Amino acid sequence: MEYAEFDTERRRIIRSVGREITDAAQLEAAVERLREQAATLSADADRTRASEQLTALDGLLAEAAEPENEYVRRASEILQRSTAPEGTPAEQRTRAAAGMAEITRIAASAPTRGDRDAVLEMNEPLAVIVRTYDERAAPVGDDRGPGHEDVARFAVDRAVVPPGRITAPSSAPAARSTGSGGPEAQVRDR
Repeated sequence: MEYAEFDTERRRIIRSVGREITDAAQLEAAVERLREQAATLSADADRTRASEQLTALDGLLAEAAEPENEYVRRASEILQRSTAPEGTPAEQRTRAAAGMAEITRIAASAPTRGDRDAVLEMNEPLAVIVRTYDERAAPVGDDRGPGHEDVARFAVDRAVVPPGRITAPSSAPAARSTGSGGPEAQVRDR
């Protein structure tokens, strides 16, 4: 199998969610078939790329399997819009980064830590998209990629999530202000 065939099927699955694919079992079966096809890719780089894309689809699977609450439902809608395969890679990256910021704002308003955590987990597939784009765009020798700070910042942005509301992992860098105002201005500036 060639990567283009894999990517065509991946895009078809994403577009089918909510239309032809209406429940978690159908989505799981489609992703499992895609995973089997990915194993047949001939180039190592293509298998690696496919694995990253499958990680993003695993996020959709996890979200589809969990019972919905209002916060999770809203974040899920954003996740679906933010992972749409249309557009250039740069447009997909921008859409994913904006989705991460929006999901982080929803998490900040969630009433319980469990709800916040469930919503924040939806940032993972979006972070994979951003990281994948950044790694491809990174200059030779830079394994972090441009914008690597943004991925971590969106996940635990102190301007969006006040200290004490959501605990950041000790490895997460502190959020940086762009000096342009509140969180909405920071997103608009990008």
